[in-house]
Amino acid sequence: MTNQTEQNSTAKIRALNDKFRQTFDAKLGKVIITHGVGCLNTNQLQQLIQAVKQFSDFNENNDPWKEHDMAKIELFDEQFYFKIDYFDRQKYQQGIGSEEPYNVDKTFRVMTIMLASEY
Repeated sequence: MTNQTEQNSTAKIRALNDKFRQTFDAKLGKVIITHGVGCLNTNQLQQLIQAVKQFSDFNENNDPWKEHDMAKIELFDEQFYFKIDYFDRQKYQQGIGSEEPYNVDKTFRVMTIMLASEY
């Protein structure tokens, strides 16, 4: 893969991850919350979801591959992560990863929102 092709692929992955994270679009994937996040009260959970959707502070420290696939959020004196993983759309149930995360037709995203201690 040439450097330009790699940059284009990364830009597509980043755009798809941003769209999915900001909209929770079920056509792109699904969102999972861990047990610890599920223990938050309704108001806290809504605030955390808004923080995930609005997150924009990606940098070299939290996004070295420039895919916007993971970051840390601090709320309620707790640290949370969101992490987007890429699965083959046809083999998602088998846990098979996607070889083309830039291809929306072949990739199913799963975003996990968790306490940092659950990572």
